[in-house]
Amino acid sequence: MTISRAVRGTLTGVAAALITVFPIAMTPATAAPIAIAHQAPIGVDFKLQAAPNARDIGGVTAQNGKIKAGLVFRADALNRLTDADLSTLTAAGITKVIDFRSPTESGANPDKPLPAGITGLKLPIYDPANDFYVFFGKLVQGGPDAQQAALGDGKGAQYMRDYYKWMITDATSRGQFGQALKEIATTSGGVLYHCTAGKDRTGLMTAFLMNILGTPQAQINSNFLLSNDRLAAGNKATLDALVAQGLVKDRTLFEPVLGVQQDFLDAALTQAVASYGSMNDFISKGLGVDAQTVKLLQDKLIEKGGISTGSFGS
Repeated sequence: MTISRAVRGTLTGVAAALITVFPIAMTPATAAPIAIAHQAPIGVDFKLQAAPNARDIGGVTAQNGKIKAGLVFRADALNRLTDADLSTLTAAGITKVIDFRSPTESGANPDKPLPAGITGLKLPIYDPANDFYVFFGKLVQGGPDAQQAALGDGKGAQYMRDYYKWMITDATSRGQFGQALKEIATTSGGVLYHCTAGKDRTGLMTAFLMNILGTPQAQINSNFLLSNDRLAAGNKATLDALVAQGLVKDRTLFEPVLGVQQDFLDAALTQAVASYGSMNDFISKGLGVDAQTVKLLQDKLIEKGGISTGSFGS
């Protein structure tokens, strides 16, 4: 399948529009499956060959301790998982996978069938009137002039800031995030949640969860920005290929939307506080996560020991 044919076919939104379609943009060949015995892989040791942004969020500071490893995982799309990757999911103790992608997005690149004992749950977070999947697919097909008009002069970064604000102000979006948090609280075993690149919807979900657990903002920010490192090789390979094909002329136009910036997360959190008065009120009123669910999450996911540093946005 040539790149030009792929562009006419199953393009996805933002990173998806450029990443999941093109094999050249997948994980660098140096990545290899890890050997896992019976203990769940933790921290940087959790790797998926075909999902470079997959990671265990454990080990990060939380209230009076740290987040337990082996219980919550974030990732990019699982549509290209290898047999070794699927075995890794089982060995990690994951029992539920939550997919935040839109129906069109997941329909074009469905997750690989999950191993026995792992259930899948779709909680799509997208704007039916302005689906990233469709918007960026058309933009790539539209060519360099259309891309300049839509993304030039800082409009790409502003598009992303607006998207992050939308995830806060949209009631359906908030409901899906809230449901995901409830699933984590009540599921026996590990939970993995993902979107396509694992950076925007997945990144914001992780920020919400870490806030509930009392992670300091500096560490929330670091976890959010780590996606840039994880996706860098694939993003470069994709843009190289698109430029070579003449489909993209100015690669810098796509750089803001292929990665993450601190001001994207800041835009969301600022909107949350502006709309609800505080992050605590946003969690309870905006996401519909009650005090009992918060306690379940904290009891399940915090490994006691250490000094509490508090959370952001109080």
